[in-house]
Amino acid sequence: MMINRKWFSHMIKICLFAFIILLLFALILFGYRFIAQQRIHQKSAEIIENGGISELKEIAVNGDKQFILVEGQDKEKPFCLFLHGGPGSPFPYGVSARTLYPEITENCVAVYYDQRGSGKSYNNELSVTTMNLSQFTEDANHIVDYIREHYQQEKIFIIGQSFGTIIGTQLVAKYPEKFHAYLGIAQITDIIKGQELGYSWLKNEAKANDDEKTLRILEDLGKGPYLAEDEDRFSDLINRYKGMNYFDETIEKVNLFGLIKGAFTSPDYSLRDLYKAFISGPQFSLVKSKSLKEEIIHTNFFDTIKRIDVPVYIIHGKYDKQANYELAKQYYELLDVPSGKEFITLEHSAHYPNQLDSPIINDTIKKMLEKH
Repeated sequence: MMINRKWFSHMIKICLFAFIILLLFALILFGYRFIAQQRIHQKSAEIIENGGISELKEIAVNGDKQFILVEGQDKEKPFCLFLHGGPGSPFPYGVSARTLYPEITENCVAVYYDQRGSGKSYNNELSVTTMNLSQFTEDANHIVDYIREHYQQEKIFIIGQSFGTIIGTQLVAKYPEKFHAYLGIAQITDIIKGQELGYSWLKNEAKANDDEKTLRILEDLGKGPYLAEDEDRFSDLINRYKGMNYFDETIEKVNLFGLIKGAFTSPDYSLRDLYKAFISGPQFSLVKSKSLKEEIIHTNFFDTIKRIDVPVYIIHGKYDKQANYELAKQYYELLDVPSGKEFITLEHSAHYPNQLDSPIINDTIKKMLEKH
């Protein structure tokens, strides 16, 4: 009995100590969040005082509430709508980006947009039946029309990244009269063909590294196409072999926390919004919305969009095997763009742009804005 009491007393002390440590950690964390938010508010106020714009907007979009953050150091500059990757993960160019990218907002008025099912634009009432590419495209078109009308812009620029390039490509192909130009970062073209190329690449890499485990998984998967859980397993292999986040002796791995850190300090994101951005949104968009994921995988712009009537810029990581680099180059060559096109290679990047290549992205955006 005495031993049990001593053990129980010891466990109580351990639990109490752990609770105090967790409480202190939470206080430090939320203290940091509060201080960071105040600094962001201050920077935002300075932008406005100096003739810029920095504001959050709630918009009724096709029966749902969606959110944009509009920010520019000079509100007379051209407007750029950013379409983030995902779906379901509004990073890095979502509503939580307030004051994060002065190198962008110096040259344009950036419109950061949490798409359907992502971040602040996620809600429990969303129907899975609305999660399709046509709906995403019409949502974005509604945002475009809002920008054009509310901010008196005849045309705007559109910038998509990864999943956002699907929506961006469909937008400019369908409504070219609304846009100055299109920029695709990690341009998606034909995912099933990319899986075929990725399979061959992985098999060669696994053989060269005597990686029997990967070879067994590939044999089990077969040559595709990969849908649902098989696509997740295949993407994990691509990531393991640096086809998403490249690094070597001279190139540092992309710090993925750096892409999402703004969400925690964003004054526009409540704790509930954080949960939606990291948990609810991705689960709804990628797990529950199975038909959307299948539709994304069957995207093939080689067959569906062969001409775009606005200038096109494509920026792509040389090591990207997720949105295959070689396919992006082939699509660029095939694409008929009467008003001009340009392909830019990120020499240090795969699917996630490396910090070494960030200046190239910013310079391309600036050049695009000045030219068109």
